[in-house]
Amino acid sequence: MSYSFPSASEKTFGYDKIQVDKLIGQARTQFQDPSLFLITSDEIRRAEFDLVLGGYQIAKVDAAMESLENEFAAREIKRQRLSRGEWAVEDRLARLTEIVSGRLQRKKRQRFKNTGLLIRGYDRSQVDNLCESIQAHLVAGKPMKLNHVRRAVFTLRRGGYAEAQVDAFLDRVMEILHIEVNR
Repeated sequence: MSYSFPSASEKTFGYDKIQVDKLIGQARTQFQDPSLFLITSDEIRRAEFDLVLGGYQIAKVDAAMESLENEFAAREIKRQRLSRGEWAVEDRLARLTEIVSGRLQRKKRQRFKNTGLLIRGYDRSQVDNLCESIQAHLVAGKPMKLNHVRRAVFTLRRGGYAEAQVDAFLDRVMEILHIEVNR
């Protein structure tokens, strides 16, 4: 079952078509029937596909995934607002902001667990620079786009920050930004 994503050439890597089609199929089914709970915006954001020769073009799939994530996040926030009230959404935003702010208040190069010298992790300076932008947004209201966080890529370095910890932090930041966009 194809969803009209263009394929990469036979000698170029792209996303595994079966994996992409499966996830997009779930998303389409839920999109058509919002009462279903097949997949969440978080699952869409964290989705990973194997790279195969002749797979779907990566940029096209990534763009579709970003749109799906935004739409599903908006629906989830609206559903929470309808079922639990506006206060629930604002409470969630306040709790997430408090958690994220606590991490941002730590000293540079000490915001997350280090991997040690034998294991590679995210470049601490690059992560700290993004953290400074996030802090400017939360404290001073400096505008921040979802894609600035979503598309953040960090170089791997020995003794860097633990990837799982940084990724979990960025998921919380994404949830904050989604709530702000859907107020």
